[in-house]
Amino acid sequence: MKNKSLWYSFLMLLLVSGPALATFDQVEQRLEKLFGADGGWVIASTPIDGLVQVTVGTDVFFLTEDGQYLVEGRLVNLDTRDDLSELARRDIRVQLLEEVDTSTLISYGPADADYELLVFTDTDCGYCRRLHGLIEDYNELGIRVSYAAFPRAGLGSTTYTDLVSVWCSGRPERAMDQAQSGQSIQPQQCDDPVSAHYKLGQQMGIGGTPTMITPSGEMILGIVQPAELRDRLDQAAAGVGS
Repeated sequence: MKNKSLWYSFLMLLLVSGPALATFDQVEQRLEKLFGADGGWVIASTPIDGLVQVTVGTDVFFLTEDGQYLVEGRLVNLDTRDDLSELARRDIRVQLLEEVDTSTLISYGPADADYELLVFTDTDCGYCRRLHGLIEDYNELGIRVSYAAFPRAGLGSTTYTDLVSVWCSGRPERAMDQAQSGQSIQPQQCDDPVSAHYKLGQQMGIGGTPTMITPSGEMILGIVQPAELRDRLDQAAAGVGS
């Protein structure tokens, strides 16, 4: 009876896993046609029958299990309001955050703050200047702000040159304060991280400034008042909401 039971379990495993394996094979075959054999994709299941999630680099999209249909854009659970596409991108951003050389950032607030936010900023941006004016309030609520450069006009632009001058200053925090208050910055050059920051921002999907990236990978556009931001960070840390 024991051997018969084992054989039955093995047969059921084949019946359940066989089609799934074949289905994923079809997805992989389609991905090879789209991206080549060394596309570096990652396939994951979703709560939706017949639909899998595919991550290629920092891009997230969905494929039907037969590899025939590709779905781009937001995929939202209307019951929970969870954006499955955004949740996948948050995981990617967390991985990118772990690779950031924090010594290249311009930081405000104690290193042992409750939270640290990566903030992509531009010196030619009115909302960035307004956010900078809230730095002390953020710090008082246990939020450390670490700036990365993101010249919206692109590499080689006037803003790019200004950001390079800020980062190459002997006192970058002071230079950032001056730039964010509209003052001119003495031109400087050095082995700066501005281009690397810009590339990182593109990988994270940054399209404008200011943009905050939280420790959980959430992207927050624009300005959030200090008390509201602290509340959002506390909720995320407690696992409340998406």
